[in-house]
Amino acid sequence: MTLSLEDKDAIQELSITQFRHLDNHDVDAWAECWVPDGKFIATYGTNTGHDEIKEFLRGHIAAGKEDGARHLSMNYVIDGDGDTANVYSLVVKIQVEKPPFIIATGVYQDVVVRTPQGWKFKSRQLDIDAGVFAAAASAAK
Repeated sequence: MTLSLEDKDAIQELSITQFRHLDNHDVDAWAECWVPDGKFIATYGTNTGHDEIKEFLRGHIAAGKEDGARHLSMNYVIDGDGDTANVYSLVVKIQVEKPPFIIATGVYQDVVVRTPQGWKFKSRQLDIDAGVFAAAASAAK
């Protein structure tokens, strides 16, 4: 069974809601966007389960990596079979508390599942674009 338009809207809303929680530094609400044994996979490593996901974000915030940041998501492609879906989307992370600039860009590859509480991430993989690291290396010189 293919996904309904309502399911696709709900899945996109999950992603957008996750970014709202991230930008607001709401660690608990952010982690609740995953199933209990879900995975957040990024350049920084793999974090499995709510506790590890929360620990990762707390450290990321404490290091100042989310100061003044706003995440914009776009270009969603959602394919699924009714209870599981694969989601492709792009992200742009911008600085909004200082003169605006792009902090980072990347690609998300997600697996989401239908739960009694609605759609949740089973896995969310962030691949940060290489240009971000090239810019950081140039700035460090």
